[in-house]
Amino acid sequence: MTSTDSVNGEIPNGQQTYVEVQNGSNVTLTIDVNIQSIAEKYLEQAVTDNKADGGNVIIMNPSNGDVLAMATYPNYNLNEPFSINNSKLKKKWDKLSSEDKSNALFNMWKNTAVQSTYEPGSTFKIITASAGLEEGLVTPDNHSDFYCSGTEKVSGIGMRCWKYYDPHGSESLREALENSCNPAFIQLGQKIGAHTLYKYYRGFGLFDTTNPYFYGESNSVFFDENNINEFNVATMSFGQRFTITPIQLITAVSSIANEGVLMQPRIVKEIKNTDTGAITTIEPKSLRQVVSKETAETMMDMLESVVNDGTGKYAKLPGYSIGGKTGTSEPLSGNEDEGYVASFIAMSPTVNTQVVVLVTIYDPKGDSHQGSQVAGPVVKQILSEVLPYVGVASNNTSATNSTPTKTSILPDVRNKTISEAKSILKTSGFNFKITGDENENSTLIIDQVPKPGVTLIEDSTIYLYTPNNNIRNTTTVPNLKGMSYAQVLNSIKASNLNVVIDGLGTVVSQDIAARKKNRARNCNNSYYAN
Repeated sequence: MTSTDSVNGEIPNGQQTYVEVQNGSNVTLTIDVNIQSIAEKYLEQAVTDNKADGGNVIIMNPSNGDVLAMATYPNYNLNEPFSINNSKLKKKWDKLSSEDKSNALFNMWKNTAVQSTYEPGSTFKIITASAGLEEGLVTPDNHSDFYCSGTEKVSGIGMRCWKYYDPHGSESLREALENSCNPAFIQLGQKIGAHTLYKYYRGFGLFDTTNPYFYGESNSVFFDENNINEFNVATMSFGQRFTITPIQLITAVSSIANEGVLMQPRIVKEIKNTDTGAITTIEPKSLRQVVSKETAETMMDMLESVVNDGTGKYAKLPGYSIGGKTGTSEPLSGNEDEGYVASFIAMSPTVNTQVVVLVTIYDPKGDSHQGSQVAGPVVKQILSEVLPYVGVASNNTSATNSTPTKTSILPDVRNKTISEAKSILKTSGFNFKITGDENENSTLIIDQVPKPGVTLIEDSTIYLYTPNNNIRNTTTVPNLKGMSYAQVLNSIKASNLNVVIDGLGTVVSQDIAARKKNRARNCNNSYYAN
């Protein structure tokens, strides 16, 4: 070690010290490489498809707080940390000041899941509802507890429901969650009161960083409890005008999936001294009982209703019980360039929950900015692979047999009119997809995927192409090794692929390698079971 000046030049005759090289420790993380790769795959796809600024995914085991995956996108190459990953930024890089360049690099390196705060939107209604239940101020199914007229006046200011022109009317708490109705939650927040709300925020750990092992973790920004007003209570009740980090939210909500017990999130399992072999184990840490087991169970039941019957339907996965809540937060007036934040938090199964998933997408610019439509399908895709992987069996009776119930040979519908092709496929037991709005009685099908003559499970989807609509998409093949037939079917359907299974038992090999990009969606893939 040598003394240097401010520009890193060696100082003549400066003091020199020799520091002997020391071996580092081996660190074992809670991150599961397979679950991490699933999260990264679907996050990248979601950000790209929605033309979003970025996003993150956290997957947690609620019973012990283990972080099974934590992904952010856009990412960067750790071996080339100064290579800019943003094409727009690259174009103006040379014109930036040194300070702006430094800020841009730090933003690129930032782990938004723990270092960036955001307004959680309606996902936060889980916290408000839990507080109301625990305080005995509301019950799940009293239809007259709340009333939505389309707007709620607070301090002379009207706050609109998203169904302003067709209001929800009388609602129970379950229905308010299913409908994601802001006026109902404003009414609930007013019943609870500011100081009681803050008691629960404190209990859920929302005023503190979650774990010292999360380097550079940011903390939440809430209103000063001593200066909070009626309007602040109203906006907080449905998750806006304060900010938290994604890791704070998933940690808090995971306590609901863990019978009301808050666990400290854990990312380091053990540290091994490579010289002595001594192992330091980082045990799971239970922090406190935030709400009762009964309240937690009631919440899980209502959140399952949100997915089955409410705004969370895009995360519904046949064969699995899933509870969840959508979130869509709008930017503050004057900061419209920041865009909306679309999110979805889900727990599965709803009894003995194995995983909690939080998907957050920043400023989506596709067909929708709603959390249900933007983040909900991503949750479904993730769970379709993660649940079978962690050993959660599907209860879908139509997909529990060890072999397909019925298969058919795919007919040739090329050179048929669209109308004829649809009729033939329907008669053969297949679904079909075709883009465009062409004359069905005169336009001919020029190609189909899969090709004719293959044997497919009935209800498989066939893509049809015409001269004016012949664009082929790609999709990533999931890793199916070790899965049962039911698990394969769930995973394949979530990936928009078709499947042929040869044999019985679990999958031992697949024709197309996992994570390989298929040129034509819904192509015929074979998987061999033992």
